[in-house]
Amino acid sequence: MAACSAATEEFNNLVSKASSSEKSVHHPADIKDYAYENENEDHSEEVQHLRSMIDKTMRMSVCNRQLSLPHRDFDRGRTTGVKGVIADARSYEEAKRNVESRGNSGASRNQVTVNSASATSLLRNEEGTSDPDDDDFIKMWRQQRHMELQGMGRDIRNRRTSPSMRRFGRLDQVDAMGYLDAIEKVARETIVVVFVYDPECPVSQVITDALQPIVSAHPAIHFVRVHYADIEFDNAGVPAILAYKDQGKLFANLTYIIDQLPDDAFVNTQALENVLKRHHVLKPI
Repeated sequence: MAACSAATEEFNNLVSKASSSEKSVHHPADIKDYAYENENEDHSEEVQHLRSMIDKTMRMSVCNRQLSLPHRDFDRGRTTGVKGVIADARSYEEAKRNVESRGNSGASRNQVTVNSASATSLLRNEEGTSDPDDDDFIKMWRQQRHMELQGMGRDIRNRRTSPSMRRFGRLDQVDAMGYLDAIEKVARETIVVVFVYDPECPVSQVITDALQPIVSAHPAIHFVRVHYADIEFDNAGVPAILAYKDQGKLFANLTYIIDQLPDDAFVNTQALENVLKRHHVLKPI
């Protein structure tokens, strides 16, 4: 009977330990060591900073109705899409502040201009309501903003397409796709000169050296050079100079450029420049 009591007591002890709410995943001999480490855990600065940011975010107020816009660098150079809307909203806010400032000093409201519909919609959604007295101001500001955007559009078109605005002045290395882009994706009035070369040919290097001063002296002309193999050009015709205008129209085909030079001429910049002028690639100065 005593043996049964001992067995029963041992069984009860095992059941009690198994049902305990505090279970340790460590060996009993290591419990004290792990407890000491947990109490003295040194959190890294990164973890502490992350926890402080989370706590700050959780405590942040969400009831602020004031319109808050990103930094103005966010919408620089954009007139459409999300950035365009933000730029309009920023312009509207600045103009409105100017009106209020001028109104306080007795200046006329007519000096302020124009709103975009996207800016008005954004601001009204943020503020909930709009003052009827602002209608005249909004109309004026809309007109001025429209004129500003038109001016920006003209400037962009001039930078992209106006020959007078484009300056090259360098001999660009291109591959087959770059060669096509150079002669086609350019203003119609721009002349593109393609130098086809063979890096293993000494004559190609001589022409390159003679061509460099011409490139620098004519920045309105786009000079590029391409490996003859990239465009499947006949090696027998290298070095060659091809000149294009009107976005891809070949008007000067100077295959094996050495043949274009006088027999008694030195291969130098002056001789090469004379050849290009004779074929109307360069204009006489």
